Amino acid sequence: MNKVLIKIGFFTWVFILASCAGDSNPGYEFMPNMYRSPSLETYSEHNIEGYNGLPVEGTISRGYLSTFNYNATLEGYLLAGENEINLIEKNKDNLSKGEKLYGMMCTHCHGQNGEGDGKMKKHAAYSAVPAYNDDLDPRRTGSQMNELKAGHIFHAITYGVGNMGPHASQITEEERWLIVNYIQQELQHYGSKK
Repeated sequence: MNKVLIKIGFFTWVFILASCAGDSNPGYEFMPNMYRSPSLETYSEHNIEGYNGLPVEGTISRGYLSTFNYNATLEGYLLAGENEINLIEKNKDNLSKGEKLYGMMCTHCHGQNGEGDGKMKKHAAYSAVPAYNDDLDPRRTGSQMNELKAGHIFHAITYGVGNMGPHASQITEEERWLIVNYIQQELQHYGSKK
C-alpha cells in the first residue's frame, strides 16, 4: 500500500512540475474567435478580412428605403402624403396579405376593425389610439384619419407617431405597403356613414 502511495505521490509531483515549466507552449484554444473576436468600433473603418460590407440576405438595412425617400420630420410626413404613390397593386391576394400583416402587427393597438379599440387601449399610455374611420379632430395633415393618404400611413408605420413607435425594423417596405392597402381599402371607411 505504501509503494502505491509513493508512486502516486511521485507521479503527482512530476505532473505538477511539468505543468509549471514555462509558457513557451500555451496549448490549444478550442475556439479562438470566441475569445478574441474581431470587433468594429462605431463609425470606424473595418479591417476584417473577406468582409465586403453587404448586408446579410433577408435583412433590412438601417435607414434604407428603396421606394420612400422622406425623413422623419413633420415636413417629410406632409410631403409623403402629397407625393407618395403606393406601387403595390390593390388586388384580392395583396389585400389578404395586408390583412394578415395588420392582424400580426397592428390589431393589438388599432383593433380588428381599425377603431382604436385594441387590447393595448386599457393601458394609460395607449388610451388615445385613433380610429382609421374617425372624422373628428384634424391630425397632423389638417384632415381626419379617414382622409389619410397612403404616404401618411406608410410614414407613420416607418417612423412612428406619438406613442406609436417606428416599425421599420420589424416590417419590410413591401409589407408596409400591403398594410397601407388593407387600411385604405378596408378600414378607413369601416362603419362610416358613406
